[in-house]
Amino acid sequence: MFAQTGFHITSYEPHAAMAPHEHDHGSMNIVVGGNFLERIGRSERSYARGQIAFCPAGVTHSQKFGRTGARQIIFRPQDSWLAYLEDCNVNLDDAPYTGAPSFRHLGDRLLDEIAHKDDFSALACEGILLEIIAALGRNGATANSHANPPAWLRAARDFLHENAGAPLSMARVAQAAGRHEIHVAREFRRFYGTSVGAYLRRLRTEKAAQLLVATEDAITDIALGCGFASHSHLCREFKAHFGVTPSRYRAGSA
Repeated sequence: MFAQTGFHITSYEPHAAMAPHEHDHGSMNIVVGGNFLERIGRSERSYARGQIAFCPAGVTHSQKFGRTGARQIIFRPQDSWLAYLEDCNVNLDDAPYTGAPSFRHLGDRLLDEIAHKDDFSALACEGILLEIIAALGRNGATANSHANPPAWLRAARDFLHENAGAPLSMARVAQAAGRHEIHVAREFRRFYGTSVGAYLRRLRTEKAAQLLVATEDAITDIALGCGFASHSHLCREFKAHFGVTPSRYRAGSA
C-alpha cells in the first residue's frame, strides 16, 4: 500500500511563480524550507517550514515563491487516510491547511528518512506520514467538533477577517454579531476550536507573512499596519506561529 502513496521532494527557484493549475487527484504538501504565497480558490495563504496543506482534485491554485525559493514534500494520500480525516470532521473540500512545531519536526524526520534509502526507509516514511495524518485529524476533531456554526457567528468571523488590522475589542465583535460578548466568546471557541483573540492573532500574523514576501516594507511598518503594537510584538507572535522570526522568513532561510 505504501508504494501507492507516491511522494517526492520538489524545490522551487527564488522568486519563481507557478501559473494557475489544478490536479486530477488530491495531494498533500508539507513545507520543509523557504516560503511562498499560494492563491487557492478565493483564498490567499502564506506558507513556511512546518506548514502542511491538502489540495483537493480540480481546485485551481497558483504559487509565488520567496527570495530563496522553497522546498516541500508532496504526497498523494491513500483513500483510507482521507476517509479517516473526514471521520475527524476535516472538511477536505475546503483545502485545509495548518502549521505547528510538530509538523516542522515531522517534516525534518521525513527528509532524514528519505535520505537514508535503506531497507527500513519505506516503513519509517510510512510511519511518519501516518503521524502527519493523525495530527491533522486531531486538529480537525478539535476545530470542527461542532459543525455548521450559526449565521451570526459566521458574521463575527467575517468581521474579524475584514478588520484584522484595526483595533478591535470583544464589544465590537459582539456588536457585529448582534450577540452578547460572553455568548460570542463561548460559541466562537466551541465552533472554531480557539478563542477570538487567538484567531485574530493568527489572521494578523499570516497577513504580515504575506506582506513580508510581497513587499519591501520595513518590518516595523508591517507590524503596525497589521495591528501589532511594535516590531518586537510581531516578532514574538510570528515566531510562535511560523517558528522563525519575520526577518528570517523574509530571507527564506527557515
